[in-house]
Amino acid sequence: MTLSLLRFSQASICLLFFTSIIGCEDAKIQKVKAPTPHVIVETVSQSNIKPQMEFIGRTEATEDVSIRAQVEGTLLKRHFTGGDDVNKGELLFEIDPRPYITVVEQQKAALIHAKSAFKIAKNRWERGTKLSKTGAISEMDIDELTAQMNQTQADVAINQAALDTAELNLSYTRILAPISGRISRSQVSIGDLITANNLELATLVQLDPVWVNFQIAEKQLSNARQSFADGTSPIQTEDLTVTIQLSEQLDYNQPGKIDFIDNRVDQSTGTLAIRAIFPNPDKLMLPGQYTNLTIGLPDAESVVLISQASVQEEQQGRFVLVVNEQNKVEKRMVKLGARYDVRWEVTEGVEVGEKIIIEGLQKVRIGIEVETTESIDKPFSASSETK
Repeated sequence: MTLSLLRFSQASICLLFFTSIIGCEDAKIQKVKAPTPHVIVETVSQSNIKPQMEFIGRTEATEDVSIRAQVEGTLLKRHFTGGDDVNKGELLFEIDPRPYITVVEQQKAALIHAKSAFKIAKNRWERGTKLSKTGAISEMDIDELTAQMNQTQADVAINQAALDTAELNLSYTRILAPISGRISRSQVSIGDLITANNLELATLVQLDPVWVNFQIAEKQLSNARQSFADGTSPIQTEDLTVTIQLSEQLDYNQPGKIDFIDNRVDQSTGTLAIRAIFPNPDKLMLPGQYTNLTIGLPDAESVVLISQASVQEEQQGRFVLVVNEQNKVEKRMVKLGARYDVRWEVTEGVEVGEKIIIEGLQKVRIGIEVETTESIDKPFSASSETK
């Protein structure tokens, strides 16, 4: 019995000894300091940028012609392929001219007959005028001769007009391109009976230059009037830089200018229609394309810009995380202005020279100490002076 108690006591002492060791090790583990999070920061600075506004625009041909026949007849020939670039005056279609040639010949003969009748009537009037001086014919005969001469002269004019009309209709059998541009596919086939001013044969659009139509909302219009004026003299449309982007990967390298501003706001949409014109020598833009259009002022101004990656949002609004002088994280609510490429203009919340976190946001919380590395990448810093 005594031996059993002794063995139990020894086992208890060992158990307490090992428990104490484990407890000490746990205490040591709990006292180990967690590694300091590492984040990438950028220093808030001012940049010289040109104020700009962005819109969604849609291209439109400066000339868009519907090709229609002006006379009736059978289509004999087509002198183009759909999608061709044609020059003004080029022959597009030929309508059977034979009926119109016949009419022209008839009118020519009628004109010759009318001119002959006028010549005879004029000779009679001249002889009658001479005889009236000797009293050989009466005044009534002279009046009849004069009326007959005037009538035949009018017949000449009528037949000349009829011949001009017949020749004009004959010329309409050759349908020419009214402008230079790109033609659509033909809507008619060889042998079709064409009706005058009815069926659209094809369309022809002028691609150089090209218009881009867009709308500005009433609120944007009010803001633009404040932004695009220096308080003394308003900015003229000729001073504005207008550029477009055909896609996310393709900028159009030809600048444009505003050539039309509507005279009223559309009541149904609350927008004002504006149009810009762009040179299009390489025919890169086609009517109906959607484009991103940017309007910028000629003079740059200094603004505070921060990376979009640093901005977070919650119910109270947008905020950034600032690393203070003690390398601790602070939360700052910010007010943002316009967006420029991948940066936001910040009007309130941070000061020039402060450091904001742009990478590693998920690793930190407010109040903790962090290690920082300054961002080397300065997105669009070179272009900020010229935008």
